[in-house]
Amino acid sequence: MTRLISLLAFAALVAALFFVPEPAPGQLAAAQAGKALYETVEGPGEDRPVLWQSLLSTRSCSRRDDGTIELRLAGSLLRIDTTPVDDLIVHEKARQSVVRELRAIAADKTGWFREHFGIDAAEPVTFEIADQRAAGSGEVGLETVVRDGELELGYRFPGEEPVVARITGWFEPSWISILPPLVAIFLAILFRMPVLSLFSGVLLGSILVLHAAGIAAGAALRDGALNVRGYFWDQFIEPERYMIILFVVFMLAMVGVLTKSGGLRGVMDGISKLAGNAKRTQLATYLMGLAVFFDDYANTILVGSTMRPLSDKFKIAREKLAYIVDSTAAPVAGISIFSTWIAFEVSTFSAQLPDAGLAPSDGYAVFMQTLPYRFYCLFTLVFVGLLVITGRDFGPMLTAQKRAANGKILRDGAKPLVGKAATDLAHDPSVTPRARLALVPLITFVTVTLFEIVRVGSNGFAMSLSEVFTIEGMTAILYGGSGSRPLMLGALAGLIVASLMAFGAGLRGQIPSAAWATLRSMGIAIVILYLAWMIGAVCGDLGTASYLSVLLQEHLPAILLPVILFGLSGLVAFSTGSSWSTMTILLPLVVGLAYQLGEGHEIGGALLVVISIGAVLEGAIFGDHCSPISDTTVMSSIASASDHIDHVRTQMPYAITTMLVALVVGYFPAAFLGMNPFISLALGVAVLAGIVLIYGKRPEQANA
Repeated sequence: MTRLISLLAFAALVAALFFVPEPAPGQLAAAQAGKALYETVEGPGEDRPVLWQSLLSTRSCSRRDDGTIELRLAGSLLRIDTTPVDDLIVHEKARQSVVRELRAIAADKTGWFREHFGIDAAEPVTFEIADQRAAGSGEVGLETVVRDGELELGYRFPGEEPVVARITGWFEPSWISILPPLVAIFLAILFRMPVLSLFSGVLLGSILVLHAAGIAAGAALRDGALNVRGYFWDQFIEPERYMIILFVVFMLAMVGVLTKSGGLRGVMDGISKLAGNAKRTQLATYLMGLAVFFDDYANTILVGSTMRPLSDKFKIAREKLAYIVDSTAAPVAGISIFSTWIAFEVSTFSAQLPDAGLAPSDGYAVFMQTLPYRFYCLFTLVFVGLLVITGRDFGPMLTAQKRAANGKILRDGAKPLVGKAATDLAHDPSVTPRARLALVPLITFVTVTLFEIVRVGSNGFAMSLSEVFTIEGMTAILYGGSGSRPLMLGALAGLIVASLMAFGAGLRGQIPSAAWATLRSMGIAIVILYLAWMIGAVCGDLGTASYLSVLLQEHLPAILLPVILFGLSGLVAFSTGSSWSTMTILLPLVVGLAYQLGEGHEIGGALLVVISIGAVLEGAIFGDHCSPISDTTVMSSIASASDHIDHVRTQMPYAITTMLVALVVGYFPAAFLGMNPFISLALGVAVLAGIVLIYGKRPEQANA
């Protein structure tokens, strides 16, 4: 029944997309104009820069007296062949696309900026784009040209020849761009086979990319499988990807050593004194999820791996553990003012704040204003707490909990992403279980991770204490130092300390075998992670996110703007499996649009901007929670040793419940009535409590 309802809801979503009118000519090309910044400029010689380097090396880009690097950018023109598009909005969208990519480059290529502009390591890199539409001698204009199979971007000073770069084999995104993720998600719901489903989506996308680039259908079908190898290799050699894999490997190997040495048993014995039953174990897991607030990846793996043995002991379904872990990771990191998320979130919209009469430096203040409107994250955290405290569940999660209460923590036929050899691993009988054998390595992991984040984020501790001890300074450090490398180094340090302490406790040859026991069954989990990244790359090449955002963006009534933005960001994140890329695409479009629409309504432009930013952030996290192709969802399944599709299937009804409450009690009254968000939060908590008490049942009640 649950599978049928999921398929019907999925079919309704797909059908709704095909009733939305196609974007106007040039809209989709404009949305992708910024991609050409990464292409090499045309001209003689081999040592030519890429377009963004060339643009930022012109007289239009200089360092001001206050140290800020400023690019003076005039207007933009988009032509299809030789004919300018007769729509000023299209020209502006092309400019916005370029600006968005330039800001992303400034955040990612700080080393180039420091070297090129002579910025000391102790100084922050601040980049601004001055909006100067009337081009003079110091301002540079943009030109985008769309031809058959080409997208050309150039910059031009008045009276001078343009400097251009072009993407060859380019094609305009169309409705086919949404097919690969839809096929993958449909097959995952239908067959519960994530590897087959994800691979089918990647293969279809690979074929469509070749065909859209002008290759004949037969040749595209023939070469599609070979193209899949290319997608895998690109992800395999990407440093962020293999460092995530190494982080997971080191972390789970450490858990194996902690188990064999008796460290985890010692921790379990200590927690068992307080968490002596299933309810208290779930509560302890929930509180640990709230406590590890600085990074969602660290939260997921640390909490899931640590609490799984105790969860199994008290017959808690693996799906329930995965839900608690997944729903206290991104929601906590997403709203925490001291996490690896906040600076990223602020960076995606702060540069557009002048469109609402605010300075870019007001970004953190605006973020703080959005917190009462972060309805989905806040309601999710409350909902998890209500379920844990009451011991009640409903829907497929109740079925899973009933099964677990009868001794089956996994359903018959389930394929957990960490195998039985790892989850059944016990401590060596020759050692005495001691909590310190686990606590010291875990503390080492957290300490080394945070140390590396601070070291990198502060440019080697070059920031002064007065800069560090501010919200802006701390969040800048967390953002600048975030990534997979600190987690990988922290996990490696934890593994080394765990091995040394196990050796000191009397273990010798058992240490490698204990580490291997937790790793040898991880092959499928790693395959699923890579396939999730590959389908994300396919969606990027097909322009899936650009197509969806442009397709729906034009149909945004002012009063429904937050609700529609929430739905749009949820759809993009669900389809692409990435909340961060969804935020990157949509948030730069929100500030000016919300302010202009809000000024014509009694709600006001400033308030609509705040609500709309919150709606995009929340929708992205909601879509990511529901998506079987999300890497964080996969990692929750790994950490909890759950069947991945079972995790998605049982979590989705809960995510949809909190989403509906967020819309009905939160965003609708906030936009329509200007209701105080704290009233909405109080009503939402009451509604969620009512849902749990009315529809929720304890496993023993359901079995009666």
